Amino acid sequence: MPRSVTRARLAAFCLALLAALPATAAPALKRGINFEVWQTWTGRDAFLAPEFDRGNFPDWMGRIDDRQLASLKAEGFDFVRLNIDAAALLWAGDDGAGPLIGRIVAATERLQALGFAVIVDMHLLPIDQERPDGLQDVLGTDDHAPILWDRYLALVTRLAGRLAVLPADKTLLEPINEPNQDWGSYIALADRWPDQLAALREAARQAAPTLTLVLTGGRSGGIDGLARLDPVPFADDPNIVWTFHYYDPMVVSHAGRPWVDDPGRYLTHLPYPASQVDEAGGKQLLRAARSRIAREVADPSRRRELDIAVGEALDDYRTSEAGPATIAADFQRVSNWAAENGVPPERVLLGEFGIFQDEADPASRIALIEATRDAAEDKGFAWAVYSAGLTSAGKGFAVIGDDRSLTLEPKVKAALGLGDK
Repeated sequence: MPRSVTRARLAAFCLALLAALPATAAPALKRGINFEVWQTWTGRDAFLAPEFDRGNFPDWMGRIDDRQLASLKAEGFDFVRLNIDAAALLWAGDDGAGPLIGRIVAATERLQALGFAVIVDMHLLPIDQERPDGLQDVLGTDDHAPILWDRYLALVTRLAGRLAVLPADKTLLEPINEPNQDWGSYIALADRWPDQLAALREAARQAAPTLTLVLTGGRSGGIDGLARLDPVPFADDPNIVWTFHYYDPMVVSHAGRPWVDDPGRYLTHLPYPASQVDEAGGKQLLRAARSRIAREVADPSRRRELDIAVGEALDDYRTSEAGPATIAADFQRVSNWAAENGVPPERVLLGEFGIFQDEADPASRIALIEATRDAAEDKGFAWAVYSAGLTSAGKGFAVIGDDRSLTLEPKVKAALGLGDK
């Protein structure tokens, strides 16, 4: 009998068993923080090298002590979204994945002992030159074949089984991060993601019938993906939290990121909301962007393209009317989807939001964090800010202001509504 048939029958049996079990109360999530996939970024070759310390996985475990984690808990967070590099589990192979899963469980238990609920997030990322075996080879996207799909389902089952014995009110599993499926699908009926999501749920349920799962829509886990997903096939499962990520406007939240060569790399320090960009300010922003392009881009043809593109990006931002009202309208779409499908707002999670601070206007950074958090709470959604910055305070997406005490930057703490918690 083919393995796929056996797996399908087993999944059907587990779901039938699930329906007969009493519902387990899902953890009550309110205010959370993401822990980064790596503190020191690691590619496959480095990970597989004999000298790599796999006993320090995830790699914040050997850098952060319980006193620091307790300090972070005291800032007002009740849960951690624990980003785990799912590709590393694939790199390690079937035998090597077991000890890594043991380390994930140990990290989860350590956080729970300090009072956090924990979402174990299998944070699978797109492939790059140093990091093969990513989203495309698992999901079959970007013209790749899903050559790792069966292996990935098996990992979900293994991890779910290990997490199933932990406290039910503090343990959740998110089986995949930002699935980049269905960007080219024009009608929801043709989407591939619903079947893949069902298979991920079934893989987890084989070993963990009542473990709370955090599930998302396609199209990289944003609002569009969630809004086009029909949750009716999952209605028999009482232990699901639905999640989405939100970084709009991207021209502000991701400005200056050095790993992408697009207009946003050069058009930086934008005011937020967009209404704050006047004519004189716009000209100054363009001059600064084009000066950076002149300094950093050697190819004349590419410089000309970018000179035009940054002007178009600024025009688009100014006409977008981006501000708290547009965020509220976007979150209303999620609220409508939840209401139409019988999903209580407390079962909806804003799993990531934040801003890349290295080239951001400081006031805009605080304003965008506050507006996004406020919109989530207004709809009754839980949220998890991205990201902690456990060992990189004041850099990237970090919200921590002191990587020794793990305390938040005061203005960020106020923007997250934690000042009086």
